[in-house]
Amino acid sequence: MCFQAVRANWSHLYEFLPPELLSWQTETDAEIRIRHLLAEWQMRQLFIFGVWDNETRTYLGETYLANADWQVPCIELGYFLLKEHTGKGFATEAARGAIRFAFEYLKVARIELQCAADNQASIHVATRCGFQEEGRFRQRNHKKDGTTVDRLWYGLLLSEWQATFVDEK
Repeated sequence: MCFQAVRANWSHLYEFLPPELLSWQTETDAEIRIRHLLAEWQMRQLFIFGVWDNETRTYLGETYLANADWQVPCIELGYFLLKEHTGKGFATEAARGAIRFAFEYLKVARIELQCAADNQASIHVATRCGFQEEGRFRQRNHKKDGTTVDRLWYGLLLSEWQATFVDEK
């Protein structure tokens, strides 16, 4: 189900998908990758969460935590939605769930998020989740269409999240 949804949304997701997903051609490819992802979860390297509509049980996209630095400790948040489900608050809700998991279960002190400066939807999610813009790397994001745009870097500290969102459990 997820494999077909991602393939059907290829043109929308192409810019955001990691290279490993771009090589998927069959459900067998996806199954092999899922086994690899399970191992990454167990090694605390990558945590991927499916995003599903609670009412219709429809697959909407994913959110993930990756690139951990356990010395700080901090981790990076990312997400994507299928095109027809954007702009409805699902990404914000999913991101908040992953943020809660990172702070409460993984015990990180900070979460980072980065996005292209022209990705208004991602900027909106970051802001609604309480992230603070910490930097702008000029001409740092090479897009798959060959253009280059600025990359924005955001951070959210445990203390900021506790002061703002902890009562929303």
